[in-house]
Amino acid sequence: MIDEHFRRGNDVTLGLRETGLASDVALRDDRVVDIAKRYGIAGNLDFANIAVWNSAVFQRIPPHKKISFIPIVADWINRGGKIGGFVMNDGKWFNIGSRGQYLDVHRQILREDWKPYYVKVRDWPERIAKSAAVDVSAELRGCSVVGGDCRVGAEVILEDTILWPGAQIASQSHLQGCIVRSQKKASGIHRNIDI
Repeated sequence: MIDEHFRRGNDVTLGLRETGLASDVALRDDRVVDIAKRYGIAGNLDFANIAVWNSAVFQRIPPHKKISFIPIVADWINRGGKIGGFVMNDGKWFNIGSRGQYLDVHRQILREDWKPYYVKVRDWPERIAKSAAVDVSAELRGCSVVGGDCRVGAEVILEDTILWPGAQIASQSHLQGCIVRSQKKASGIHRNIDI
């Protein structure tokens, strides 16, 4: 996608997919001609949530404002900007727009023992990182994953819970459907929350 961006001299190149879920992007001859039907052209592709942008785009975004990129790109199309599209239908793709989808990806990786070609480590997926310290009495259930340098105390139950690197779980805690972010500590009983 990066090579295509520079080869075509695009201002922006959007990663696109044929998902059947959405079709907000109209692509003709490798150029995005409409997005979200701003100009009445029906789309045929879904934005894959990755893109390559030239630095000139930042001049088009009002400072200190959180805005959607869609009006920026649509306006740029109207002004003759080179908005390219690169269709990427190969491989597995996951939408990780919510905590539920994030946990679903982990479930699928573990269930299918899926390993992308670009992951070069032998022990992937790794449910418990080698640098983690997990008490022998702790239980990992479902799609639980313990990241690097985590500490998990005695009689802990982790059920469908993801621990990011450096997380610490106090003894006798029970976490179900949780995500514990890096360097955070958790104790007690928690369900379906981010810590």
